Amino acid sequence: SQYGILLFLPDGPDIATIVHSANEYPPGANITLSCVADSNPAAQFTWLHNGQPVSNSATFSIIASLSDAGTYTCTASNSFTGLTHTATKNIIIYAPLSKPTIVTSNITAVETKDFSLTCQATGQIHAYQWFINRVAPAGSRIQLSPDKRTLTVSRLTRRDNKGPYECEIRNPFYSNRSDPFTLDVAYGPDIATIDHISDQFTTGINVTLSCVADSNPPAQFTWLQNGKSVNNSASFSIITSLNHIGNYTCIATNSFTGLTRTANKTLMIYAPLSKPTIVTSNNTAVETKDFSMTCNATGQIHAYQWFINGVAPDGRRIQLSPDRRTLTLSSLTRFDNKGPFVCEIENPLFRNRSDPFPLNVTYGPDIATIVRSAGVYPTGVNITLSCVADSNPPAQFTWLQNGQSVSNSAIFSVISSLNHAGTYTCIASNSFTGMTRTATKNIIIYGEYLDWATNFVLGFLFPWYERNRHKIFCLVP
Repeated sequence: SQYGILLFLPDGPDIATIVHSANEYPPGANITLSCVADSNPAAQFTWLHNGQPVSNSATFSIIASLSDAGTYTCTASNSFTGLTHTATKNIIIYAPLSKPTIVTSNITAVETKDFSLTCQATGQIHAYQWFINRVAPAGSRIQLSPDKRTLTVSRLTRRDNKGPYECEIRNPFYSNRSDPFTLDVAYGPDIATIDHISDQFTTGINVTLSCVADSNPPAQFTWLQNGKSVNNSASFSIITSLNHIGNYTCIATNSFTGLTRTANKTLMIYAPLSKPTIVTSNNTAVETKDFSMTCNATGQIHAYQWFINGVAPDGRRIQLSPDRRTLTLSSLTRFDNKGPFVCEIENPLFRNRSDPFPLNVTYGPDIATIVRSAGVYPTGVNITLSCVADSNPPAQFTWLQNGQSVSNSAIFSVISSLNHAGTYTCIASNSFTGMTRTATKNIIIYGEYLDWATNFVLGFLFPWYERNRHKIFCLVP
């Protein structure tokens, strides 16, 4: 036969399937729903959203909004077979989460009591998470409700103030955190203390009695003198008189915790000390000599104390008088300049220090030295002679040429001539130590008529040579 027969057998649709799509989306996401069902001829598709038709194609796309959430149904049908199959998919659209807030179970958190924080929020919340100082909470005193919405701190301590506390809410697409919540645990007062004050005072001065007791909120204070109320603040000031002798009681209370603490102090009355001065045995401190300093002061002095550069003196060259009022340095050295020296006086109540006394030990001059100068010069050049000698105060210098004074400074300069030949002596002196040191230098000046080599020889043969011509005979055998 030249012609074939094409047999058409309608079939399906088979089971309808919605493929390759998620169930959860944020607003603005592109959602594509594709429905497939094996059918001959190809199935006809209808999409329903919550029972309402929205599309007649196999593939259906939308830009997600909150109104697009719900149940999507794909219906695949074949008019030849009369068969119909459906598939459904639930789509959830998540909106951004608003910021949660933390609410508390009590107005006041009190040490040793339990305290609860609840994360209050609305929206599509899947999970709650807590953070203490940005770290997930842990420890036997931290308890979370089954839904983790409420955090309870049992047996509060003041260290629980270390927060801040934050709660976070989440869903598959969004999260949001509360503002930090600082837990303010009320505690105390702890032991009350009357702070930084002696028991003894002079008359006529302003004395402040300060009471401290660690407490949150700050403690309320009441002062009693010999059992009678005199003040209701933490600090209590008086101008001292004999009427103020007695026992002072500080009472610290905290109305939030209901706790009370007390402290006591007994006051006596004395007189202050004026600033001492340091007087010396000599006007000048000289190296190798002894030197004494006396702490000069008046008043009710119970003890003297010396300090050298802020440290109590020590060493076999340091001697103190029996009452420690006078300090003697034996055999002074220039290193004793390291002071300053300070003397301090004290009684059971007061102490006072002198102004720093800088010890200036005079010494030297040490060995005098003429530095960086030659001994031989032609005429007409600049000759500079420099003399150095370590000394305190700086040495006074005198220059002698052949015994005659020519300069009174450390550096002496001349333009050389034959008259400048001879012996130069540097004299370094210190009027405070009475010491003198000398250094000498022989200077030879050669004239202009002979060459340098001849001048050099003649300088040794004829030291008296001064611009004179001489006959030199060279004998040849």
